[in-house]
Amino acid sequence: MFHLWRSNSFRHTGAVILLGLASVTRAVAQKRIPCPDGEHIEIDVRQISIQYGASTFAGTLGSLSALGARLEITPKRLQEVAVATQQWDEFLKGLAAGYNTCAVTREQYADGLNRIYPRLQEDGSSLEQVRKAIANGQKIDAQHLQRLIDSFSADLRQFAQLSGKEIILERISALADQQKALSDQEKSNTERILAKLDELKQMNLQAPLATPPEIKQQISDIRRGLLTKADNAEVAYNKGYALLNQYHFAEAIPYLQQAVADVPLPDFYLALGRSYYELSNLGDAERVIREGLKATPTSDEEYVARLESHMGVILEAKGDLGGALQYTQRALKIGERLYGPDHPIVAVRANNIGQILQDKGDLGGALQYTQRALKIDEKVYGPDNPDLAVELNNIGQILKDKGNLDGALQYTRRALKIDEKVYGPDHPIVAVKANNIGAILQDKGELDGALQYSHRALKIDEKVYGPDHPIVARDDNNIGLILKAKGDLNSALQYVKRALKIDEKVYGPDHHSVAINANNIGLILTAKGDLDGALQYFQRALKIDEKVYGPDYPAVAIRANNISQILKAKGDLDGALQYAQRALRIDEKVYGPDHPSTKAVASNVAEIRKLRSK
Repeated sequence: MFHLWRSNSFRHTGAVILLGLASVTRAVAQKRIPCPDGEHIEIDVRQISIQYGASTFAGTLGSLSALGARLEITPKRLQEVAVATQQWDEFLKGLAAGYNTCAVTREQYADGLNRIYPRLQEDGSSLEQVRKAIANGQKIDAQHLQRLIDSFSADLRQFAQLSGKEIILERISALADQQKALSDQEKSNTERILAKLDELKQMNLQAPLATPPEIKQQISDIRRGLLTKADNAEVAYNKGYALLNQYHFAEAIPYLQQAVADVPLPDFYLALGRSYYELSNLGDAERVIREGLKATPTSDEEYVARLESHMGVILEAKGDLGGALQYTQRALKIGERLYGPDHPIVAVRANNIGQILQDKGDLGGALQYTQRALKIDEKVYGPDNPDLAVELNNIGQILKDKGNLDGALQYTRRALKIDEKVYGPDHPIVAVKANNIGAILQDKGELDGALQYSHRALKIDEKVYGPDHPIVARDDNNIGLILKAKGDLNSALQYVKRALKIDEKVYGPDHHSVAINANNIGLILTAKGDLDGALQYFQRALKIDEKVYGPDYPAVAIRANNISQILKAKGDLDGALQYAQRALRIDEKVYGPDHPSTKAVASNVAEIRKLRSK
């Protein structure tokens, strides 16, 4: 049995573009708002975000960022601009919301639309010409490219300042600094920053930290007895909070440590633990939250539950799923007691338990808790909230893992419908759902439908990220595997080779994504009967994964077993047995003797031995 590899789905926030003030107001002019600078006509923020996309910016910057490590420019600036462009909808909504509340004047609004935006368009067009030159193998003027990026970045910052969303740029810069220390072979820095922004946005919504005014109220209750320490703690927390809110987690820690030392408030422990967690310092994060639980009276159930819920998140990240489940279930029980069974906080904790159970392999339990979270949120938010789309998609993935493909398809299609309504048809979140539906249809054997949805995802991602981005490569790879299943081997080879070319250009020749593409090309060539070509690509994939992961990693076993199958087909039974036995040793070590992968490789070993004995 040969092993396929389909890319996982992922999500990012997307970007939008706006038209001039007159065009927008004609489309949605309803309410007149008296403001100090004159009457404002209300702007429909949601309709602007849905209607206008930033493909002219985002695709170009996404492709250039993916190639940043290979260009003679400052890669961090390019990454920051690429990620910030993906947040364009937030800047646009901030500008329109400010206009609707009189915080942004008519002059400022027009300045953003009529002066800054055309300059962004002009620089974006010039950057696209540079991208095309690079794609055609031409040498570029690095200084000219750097000037274009700096100019685009300066205008983007001006627009963010007008919208009141400059903190997003500060957060992106901080996260870009933190990504330098990471070596995740699966994602580019741009992808990691986008994913982290999304993760932090969700965490800020679900578990917001106490703001300085809230802390001031808490401190006032104890100030009489601990005047100096209370004042010092408040000042320290406010400084730490400001840094944490900009995602400067390491810089926030000393101030939060001082606040905890002066006055051990639960909110101080939560903020300090959160800072350690975001830096992936899970040991210190766990220690701080345990200290917070010890310092918090059991009678203060709200804070006990918040601390226990955060402990569940930390332990899940550490791989202690049993401990994570225990703490999150206790937090859930308190939430039910304090708020009732149908409160959004209960839904958040039920959803978290569902994720833990899914990681533990308890798909029935995962389904039960995630469906409960969905039911609560439907009741609270209505049927078209984007949070529902996330839960629907999660249920779809659980049902897919359980083998209930019809149910999985039903839930994932509903999630897609919500996202299309909320974000519009060409948003990267829509591409994720389309890709997931394609995977479900492929498992069902409905290959034409799978191809249709996967092509849709590719079209969106090319528009958003540009043609030379790893996300586009993953879409190409997925389409290639569907075409292989359909028997269209020449087209399958074309798509997977395109994926290989993109990933080689972005990551270099020795990256795990390159190994996946090489392995899949080997599978297609095997189906075409080109055993020598297939062997060459399988051996390349094996060599890369040995270099990346070491000799005893599961992906190495997959490559070794695939080579074994080729050698067996070529009649080299001794070589085939050698590779198959190596794959079996790895799988037995990693999975044990009863895992399906181990059994499949063991069957291959037995078959080769039988052939050798004839």
